[in-house]
Amino acid sequence: MCRSARGRRTGDRHSKQCDGDVSVSERSALGMSDHLTVKDQRHPRRLHFCIDGQGPVTVLFEAGLGKSRSTWALAQPLVARFARTVVYDRAGLGRSDAAVAPRTFGALLRDHLSVLDTVVSGPCILVGHSYGGPIARLAAAERPDKVVGIVLVDEVSERAGADLLRRAMAGAGALYGGQVWLARVGLLGQALRRTYFRAVEGAALREVVIESGRVPAAKAARSEWQNMIAGMHDLEATGPHVPDIPLTEITSKRSSTPEEFENDFIYQSHKATAEAAIDGRHVSSRSRNHYIQLAEPRLVASEIERMSDRTRVRYSA
Repeated sequence: MCRSARGRRTGDRHSKQCDGDVSVSERSALGMSDHLTVKDQRHPRRLHFCIDGQGPVTVLFEAGLGKSRSTWALAQPLVARFARTVVYDRAGLGRSDAAVAPRTFGALLRDHLSVLDTVVSGPCILVGHSYGGPIARLAAAERPDKVVGIVLVDEVSERAGADLLRRAMAGAGALYGGQVWLARVGLLGQALRRTYFRAVEGAALREVVIESGRVPAAKAARSEWQNMIAGMHDLEATGPHVPDIPLTEITSKRSSTPEEFENDFIYQSHKATAEAAIDGRHVSSRSRNHYIQLAEPRLVASEIERMSDRTRVRYSA
């Protein structure tokens, strides 16, 4: 348990001392900022997370490849109006310590489960974007007593095929290598501001420019990419992985004709997962933007609220 350290309070910033693994350090734009300690090959490191909102259900968000909690900067505040929310930074990203080990899929899943086990005590909905989708799906299967629903935001699925994904992401190696160089010369934060996070404003934008623009964050993102395709091959060999809970897939609208939809392997992978779920739903966004949570945050929040309502009815019946 934590004890407030009175006398160290300045504006939003405050400090707490803890007897256990969790310590509260300061406030983030996305809620109260905490850390938990995990062991990584005998090297303790801290995972950063934020808690906000109240409600009978907790919503735990999982970011996509190489991204921090800030990818939820527009959707999370909407969800915090009706639920308790938890966003976090995987190792090396945001305010979390860097890891010694490579950022394999298994390592990413262990980070997620550490947060789920430590921070969430009641029924939980998992929300995963892109590469965070399979992380959320496997976590739901690992913790069936806790996870009651899942919302997947333009996820990268093993149903799409690891080789197809590798070809579709052929330029990713140069992208993530270039981001390390931009971080070293102090330009990555502003580049992210003008691209992925151009819709974000205020304190949330300041956080992402500072935190995601650092060299350790760029290296963590590169390590995640370097291990992604191998992880997808493993998931493809053992999957498909569909947890036995209500599931919603939200797909970016990259296609407009029946022929295009038929050939859109991402869309088809989402459709197949929703159809395989015990209570599946498949919806599309209005735009082609892969970052639906930043382009259409109200759509994402409304689908999470719908899931919350569905699970509340289901588990109270």
